[in-house]
Amino acid sequence: MMETCKERLVALLQEKGFHISTAESCTGGLIAAAIVDVSGASNVFEEGYVTYSNRVKEKLLGVLPETIAAYTVVSAEVAKEMALGTWKETGSELTVSVTGCAGPGDAEDGTKAGTVYIGTCFQGKAKARGFVFDGGRAQVRAQSVEEALKFALERIESGE
Repeated sequence: MMETCKERLVALLQEKGFHISTAESCTGGLIAAAIVDVSGASNVFEEGYVTYSNRVKEKLLGVLPETIAAYTVVSAEVAKEMALGTWKETGSELTVSVTGCAGPGDAEDGTKAGTVYIGTCFQGKAKARGFVFDGGRAQVRAQSVEEALKFALERIESGE
């Protein structure tokens, strides 16, 4: 049987003795749920934040209001700050963040539906990637979860 991305991620985290924490906006906890779906996740999953509002992103994760003002909340910069803030708050070796517009309509600031940025922070080094997903709200959220898990797995496999 083929190992899924989430199973591989949990296994690799266990193997290395690492922990993971999440900070989610448009996915509303689905990334955390995907990880916790895997047997053995209790050994590696530390905590998950659902930071839907800008105020909570700022308060809990240290996202700077200036960053949101300059780039909008759906941006690589905010995804990186969310991932880094989660790393600082939790001490987990690996963190994953997501911010986006799941739709069905475009955001008030003009961000197109389906636009998502995923951040990761591995041992203090934050990176982010942008995506434009097709489909309705549920499909955008599901694709975001899959790409976030892949990105996290890639960071731990590459060691950077």
